[in-house]
Amino acid sequence: MLLLKHLPTVREPRLYLSMERTYLSYLKFMFIAFGTGILSKKMILLLAALHFYGLIPFFQDLYKLLTWPVLILLFMVFYFFVRDLRYINRGAPVTAKEIQDPRIYFSAERTFLSWIRTGISIVIFGFVMEKFDFFLTKLALMMHRVITLHASFSGMSIIFLVLGIINIAVGLGGFMLTVYQVEHGAYHPHHKLYGFYGLSLLVCLSLLSYLLIKLSI
Repeated sequence: MLLLKHLPTVREPRLYLSMERTYLSYLKFMFIAFGTGILSKKMILLLAALHFYGLIPFFQDLYKLLTWPVLILLFMVFYFFVRDLRYINRGAPVTAKEIQDPRIYFSAERTFLSWIRTGISIVIFGFVMEKFDFFLTKLALMMHRVITLHASFSGMSIIFLVLGIINIAVGLGGFMLTVYQVEHGAYHPHHKLYGFYGLSLLVCLSLLSYLLIKLSI
């Protein structure tokens, strides 16, 4: 959508829902990339404790590539979503008959499942990051070595878990609103729901930025 602004558009529910699925895919990919960057930082601690210094530069580069650049892109995603939402809103309205198309229900289900998949993916990655801390702690005890884990690691895991749960809740709310509107023959974008999710995303990303700064000090 970002590269195809010359295409005509209409205010049709499936178009809005399709755009949601597209941006959810972006979010899921970028959160997994950011989480991989944090795991790379933890791998550096592990390799240093095991004296495998040859691999450390690779994971340092991976950490730098997948943290701040990805975090900046995450801040930009919601801006582009709002811009595309406004672009669709400039299109012509559709009739009530087109809104009550049965295919819209299936599109709403696919979108709801995209929210669920994104939420579950973020939650799972949060657990993976937390469990890796547990693994490092137990490994340090077994090897009688010191592996110092920064408090920011646990904070990031909690943020991932909270944001994943918010994704699932917002997806459920959006699905119920869509079904209700379609049944009454008038679909409108869920601006309040988007606003709540955007605010939640902004808070979580700001906290991640703060923890990343503390991690770098």
